[in-house]
Amino acid sequence: MIKKENIYRNLLTLVEIPSVSGTDQEIRAAYRLRELLSEIPYFAENPDHIKLIPLENDPLERCIVTAFMELAPDCPDTVILTGHYDVVDTEEYGHLKEYACDVEKITKVIDQMPLDEDSKKDFESGEWLFGRGTADMKYGHALCIELMRHFDEEKGAGLKGNLLYAAVCGEETNSEGMLCAVPFFNRFAAEKNLRYTALLLTECFMMEDQAKDQNRYVHYGASGKIMPMYFFVGESTHAGEPFLGIDPNLLAQEVYRLLHFNSGFCQQNMGETTPPPVCLKMQDLKTTYSVSTPLYTAAYYNIVTIKLDPEKAMDMLTEIGDRAFRNALSFMQQKQDEFEKVCGEKPVTYPIQPCVMTFRQLWDKVGADYDGDLELDMKEYAQSLAAQQMEMQDVCINIVKRLYEFYRDKRPMIIVSIIPPYYPDVYLDPEAPDASKLLACVREIMDYAGSEYSESLKLKNYYMGISDMCYTGLSPEMNFDKLFENLAGVNSVYQFPQDELKKFRVPGVVLGGYGKDFHKHTERLHKTYNFDILPDLYDKLIRKLLS
Repeated sequence: MIKKENIYRNLLTLVEIPSVSGTDQEIRAAYRLRELLSEIPYFAENPDHIKLIPLENDPLERCIVTAFMELAPDCPDTVILTGHYDVVDTEEYGHLKEYACDVEKITKVIDQMPLDEDSKKDFESGEWLFGRGTADMKYGHALCIELMRHFDEEKGAGLKGNLLYAAVCGEETNSEGMLCAVPFFNRFAAEKNLRYTALLLTECFMMEDQAKDQNRYVHYGASGKIMPMYFFVGESTHAGEPFLGIDPNLLAQEVYRLLHFNSGFCQQNMGETTPPPVCLKMQDLKTTYSVSTPLYTAAYYNIVTIKLDPEKAMDMLTEIGDRAFRNALSFMQQKQDEFEKVCGEKPVTYPIQPCVMTFRQLWDKVGADYDGDLELDMKEYAQSLAAQQMEMQDVCINIVKRLYEFYRDKRPMIIVSIIPPYYPDVYLDPEAPDASKLLACVREIMDYAGSEYSESLKLKNYYMGISDMCYTGLSPEMNFDKLFENLAGVNSVYQFPQDELKKFRVPGVVLGGYGKDFHKHTERLHKTYNFDILPDLYDKLIRKLLS
């Protein structure tokens, strides 16, 4: 029997470690997970079945935690249970920050903070546990550990297959943990002769209107995202001679006008529509005051994907750069003409031709006459910036800037790249045997939830919040190479195992707890659904998958 008091204990024990992404607390959480797993008799007898897999070249020395429970040694079928154990910071808790990771304490005093109508009602009901990481997503790990204990006590419960648990770090930043896990999954399957039949992500489900929506959800498929970065090179000039150069901010402004809110990048599939692109950051790189115009500007954008052709996307992004450049030159010509009418003579101008390159095109041009090992030198440069705790996106901006500095044909230009993190959208073929079986089992669980618990459990095609599900199956119909080759920072500050990702195709669902207000001070977890209902649903689902 799955003991809810054990799940509750696991939850409190995991939440009390403030494993904020990008801090050394993540490694503490990994050790705590290993401790909890080691209490299970199976792992006490087989300690080598628990592994801490370090992230490559990680300055924080973080790791993923894996635990393999071999319930049917002669059967290769294996179900993966996974989720992230890192959390966002606790600044939102204000004067209650010191209690944010103490579930029992913060649940009692959270009403000292502002509560909206829905969160106040939930607080007063006594049916919710508050605290950072309760919903996103340490409950999922508390459940996974108890499921492993349960199947050990049941001596496998007649399962014809095995369980592989993987707790990953870094999901709230750049998904470094899952990008480390995928190569491990492939190696481990080859070593143990395993066949992964399903991946169950225990992330809490997403609701469109959490105050009114009474449904619970299982998500099949996951939205992704790309972050195109435009690097603008101008021609610096004295402010007294403005037409003798070009301001890169003008180029950036034109890209913003063409790309921000551009519904041409919205995709529709299976009843879902992605939001339009938005600009996440735009800045010129001038660091000191002078009466010269800037030389460089950079801007990057967020594009949510559910059915975006990577090759077509690069072409569209480059075409926007070309249009923006031409628009900027037309604008300058208009202003030059207006100035000529005012002063009565033609201003001295700088001749400019539109120039747009992708990151890979520039790399190839620089590499053709570079004196040395370009890849090694750029890698060492990037890692030196990362060692200074520079944010990965800023490292990538500097990588492109450095590459341009090596380019001999100095001229105004727009360089188009993709920067981390990159999340492919995933929607596996529901007609494929393993995927078909997973969906059939999920539908049985949905029926069971309705008949046994009067819970309305519904299937949705896409988990529209970014998650580690994105790395469970690159579409074989899409050509990702053009996008991958323009991904700045790869193999220096960003490990993106594209070949391994192409091999790892496992049907997965997001089946998680009932929680609300991720990343807010009102983050909370529903007691009855998560301790009395979902564990039983997971027990039934795993039994059906491995029957």
